[in-house]
Amino acid sequence: MLKTHITERLGIEYPIISAPMNGASGGSLATAVSSGGGLGTFGCVNAANTYDPDYIRQQIEHIRSQTTKPFGGGFITQNIPRAPQNFEAVLEQQVPVILFSFADPTPWLKRAKESGAVTICQVQTMDGARLAVAGGTDVLAAQGNDAGGHTGTLSLLPFLVRVVIEFPDLPVLAAGEIGDGRSLAAVLAAGADGAWMGTVFTAAQEASDVADAHKKLIVDSDGENTIQTQVFDILNTGLAGNPDWPERVSGRAYNNRFAQEWHGRENELRDRLDEIIPAYAEARQRGDLEVGSAWFGKAAAFVDAVKPAGDVLRTICDDAEHHLRQRFVQSVQ
Repeated sequence: MLKTHITERLGIEYPIISAPMNGASGGSLATAVSSGGGLGTFGCVNAANTYDPDYIRQQIEHIRSQTTKPFGGGFITQNIPRAPQNFEAVLEQQVPVILFSFADPTPWLKRAKESGAVTICQVQTMDGARLAVAGGTDVLAAQGNDAGGHTGTLSLLPFLVRVVIEFPDLPVLAAGEIGDGRSLAAVLAAGADGAWMGTVFTAAQEASDVADAHKKLIVDSDGENTIQTQVFDILNTGLAGNPDWPERVSGRAYNNRFAQEWHGRENELRDRLDEIIPAYAEARQRGDLEVGSAWFGKAAAFVDAVKPAGDVLRTICDDAEHHLRQRFVQSVQ
């Protein structure tokens, strides 16, 4: 059994956290991951700003009706001011783990900790890590640029090692392109206490908010058909009026026809938003994944079928333990 600082800190069996993916990780997936021995989470403020406190309470009620295991609620930090009532709902409901990603978490960390929650900050730069630590985060998650959804520009392993060295007293998670036992073993050997995973759970059976066509793209992917681009953010920000993403953060998604047409032509896309948005919005509405974004990362290479989240957890962690034992025993001999 893999025991790390993160399993002890969070009271979980496996050192895996499912990412709080808006539009992908609601209460059903969070329940499945927590029940399976990891930390299941759900997104609490989405880009379209359609989540409200009632939605938050419904997810929490569902999770607590199905399991007594710990779980978490996650925030795209720059979007909290658009829906502060959602943050208040999470505090009110005493969610045991609160996660922050991307923008400065300092304004929110103190209150999250005062509620009794364990706080986790996903960061994309060393400055971001230092900011989160200064603000009092309990756990850091170092995210590499092969992650699905939004991510920074740094490669995972060098960034992870720098974070582990600079903050030796904090549990550190690795995020980005981790989706099987070998990749989990690799980051644990590099000093991580666990992994924050999104892509492998986007394709889980319990990811009920994810379209079957999206899951099929992940299952069929070899991990090489994604692109890190601002194209979808330009359109989605234009549609919803969201705050801009922090500097050096963009999205990794399926490299579809729309991305191939517009990546590298971002300025022209911005200039033609009024012309393009109506057709884009209509295509998204009908689920056309050659136009709308299908977020996933390079860990799709490790997903060969739609499976229960609990099976995914057990397989990854059992394989990681096997590889770690094999390698370390061989090195000693």
